[in-house]
Amino acid sequence: MLGLIAAALWLRGGGLEPQASAQVRRVSTGKEGGIPDSGRQRMDMIAELQKINGRLEAIDSALRGGTYRIQTLEAKGDAKADQGAR
Repeated sequence: MLGLIAAALWLRGGGLEPQASAQVRRVSTGKEGGIPDSGRQRMDMIAELQKINGRLEAIDSALRGGTYRIQTLEAKGDAKADQGAR
């Protein structure tokens, strides 16, 4: 009986190869499918975070060292409605 089960599994699914070794063959490096490469994903996330940090540093230095002109606009609505919104 065990022999029949082993033969059925062998003929049905392409062998008795362990799933872990079958998955190692299909590691993807992009968007084409397969198992995601978690190391590459983390490196991409770190690169994006470094870009964001650079932009934030530029904004911070501009805010600390620059002079700014602030312009306000008057509301076109009713003065009573404006006071209630505060």
